[in-house]
Amino acid sequence: MALFAITSLLALPAPVAAAPQLVLPTPPGEPWVVIQGYACGTHNGWDRYSLDLAQLGGPTYNAPIRAAARGQFWYWESRSGTLILRHGGNFFTMYTHLGRVASTDPRHTFEVGEVLGYAGDRGAPGVPHLHFTAFTADSDGWSGKHSVPLRFAEGVDLPEVGGCSQHQGTALTAMAIQPPQITFSSPAQPNVWYSGDQRIEFTTRWSGGGLSQAWDQDPVGVTPMFPLNVDGYAALRDAGEGMHTLTVRAWGPDGRQATARYGPVGYDVTPPSNPPAIAELHAAAGTALGIVWSPGRDQLSGVAGYRVYIGPDANGEDAWFTADPQIKTPPLAVGRYQVRVQTFDQAGNTSAWATIGLIIVS
Repeated sequence: MALFAITSLLALPAPVAAAPQLVLPTPPGEPWVVIQGYACGTHNGWDRYSLDLAQLGGPTYNAPIRAAARGQFWYWESRSGTLILRHGGNFFTMYTHLGRVASTDPRHTFEVGEVLGYAGDRGAPGVPHLHFTAFTADSDGWSGKHSVPLRFAEGVDLPEVGGCSQHQGTALTAMAIQPPQITFSSPAQPNVWYSGDQRIEFTTRWSGGGLSQAWDQDPVGVTPMFPLNVDGYAALRDAGEGMHTLTVRAWGPDGRQATARYGPVGYDVTPPSNPPAIAELHAAAGTALGIVWSPGRDQLSGVAGYRVYIGPDANGEDAWFTADPQIKTPPLAVGRYQVRVQTFDQAGNTSAWATIGLIIVS
C-alpha cells in the first residue's frame, strides 16, 4: 500500500503535501446527480475539475450543503453565492450558488460535514444547483489556482477521463458522518493453527482518514500508517510463530476512530519431535499386542497424533493413524517387526519417520 501525506482534519492550519480527504458536500442519504462535469462549458479554465450538482428527483433549492473537509472560513461573495474554505497547505474548497450561508465569521472553523449554507441559484438564476470545486493556490489564496480531480470518502473517485463534461449523469449519495467500519475476510479461522502463510484481508468503510494495523497490540497513535481510504491485508507469517491477533484501527474524516480485531490465529512451521524409543517387545505367534509410547513433543500447536507402521521394512511407512500414543496390533505371525511412527502437530507439520522399537514374535 502506498503512503501519502495528508492534511490533518484535527488541527488547522497545517501545511501538507496533498489534499485532505473530502466527503461529498451534499445532504447525507440523498442522491444528487452531476448535471455538468469536468472540462466543458464554464468548467474549462482553472476550475476544470468542477462539478455542478443537483438533487435527483428533488427541488435542490434550500438543500443543506456541508463542508467537504474541516476548514476555516476564507471568503464569501454574495452576488454569486460563493463560499470558500481554507484547509491548510494552500488547499481550498469552493461552494457556489448558495442562497444563504451559516456563517461569514472569519474566525469560524467548519467541521467536516457541518452545514455551511443552503443551495440556491445566485449567479445562475432559475437553475438551483451547487457548483463545487477543490483547488490549490499560492499562499495568497488567489494566484496560481488549480482545481484538482475529486475523490470522496464515500468511495467515489472521479478521475480525468477526457472529453467534455466528464462524469455528467453520475449519481452520488453522501453518507452521514459516522465511526469507521472495519470488516475482515480470510480462510484462516480463529483459534486454528496453520503451517502455511495466511492472508487476512480487511475493508474499511467510511474511513477517509486512514488506518493502522498491528499484530498482538493496539496500533495506537495520532497518525494513521496508511492515509486515505485504504483496504489492506496482513500476512500471518509476518507475525512469526505463535498464536496472534490482528488489530486494525481506522480514522474517519472527522477524526473519530474505530478498532476491530481478528483472531487469534496460530502460525507453526516447526515440526514436532518423535517419541523416545520403547523397550524391545517379545510375543508368541498369533498374539495381538498393545503398544504404548511416550508422547512426542510440540512447543506451539501441540501434537495431533501419529502415523504408525508395524512391519519388517526398516524404512517402512503406513497411513495407519492414531490420535493417542498407543495402538493394538492384529495377531502377529512369527518374525521381526519394526515399530515406526511419524508425529503430526495441530498445524499439519510432520516429523520424519522414526523407528522407536522392535517386536520379536516367535
